[in-house]
Amino acid sequence: KFLKYLYQHKSRLPDAAQLSVDGIYTKPDFFYQPDTWVFCDGTPHDDPQVQQDDAAKRKAIKAMGHEVIVYYYKDDLAEGVAKYPDVFRKVK
Repeated sequence: KFLKYLYQHKSRLPDAAQLSVDGIYTKPDFFYQPDTWVFCDGTPHDDPQVQQDDAAKRKAIKAMGHEVIVYYYKDDLAEGVAKYPDVFRKVK
């Protein structure tokens, strides 16, 4: 859904997918150069324990000076993308 939305709206697509973050046991869904990680959270992330684990890992990524963007499946995708025009900029 996330990639399809970006493609249909001529927004920049990710540079990579499923990369590991050095030193942190997590694999965000997408990566944008130079330092932006995107998580697309589906129904498993409704579980409070999963949310706690997510929060800790994302905090660690931010502590490295990187940006973290989260798309939660219940959120409005258009609003989420609009919050980051520098990342999801329009392309030809």
